[in-house]
Amino acid sequence: MIDLDAYEADILQSVENDEWQSRGDIDSRVKELQSYLKHQKKKAISIRVSENDIYELKKKALESGVPYQNIIQMLIHQFASNKIQMSV
Repeated sequence: MIDLDAYEADILQSVENDEWQSRGDIDSRVKELQSYLKHQKKKAISIRVSENDIYELKKKALESGVPYQNIIQMLIHQFASNKIQMSV
């Protein structure tokens, strides 16, 4: 079992108690985001990423049915548009 802090344990407990509600049709949201990304003008970049991070990202991509490159693009876009923030 993984050691969770109090905040993480609280979230896990609420999920297990079915307190979370879907925000809508996930499949249509994924298709919407994929379409958005597909029609954006793109520029190729090169970055070094640890093998373990790529492995975990690809595993999550398989689970969600979204190519891992698209997940990276979505994360970069969300960060660039201040929808997610980095905690240090």
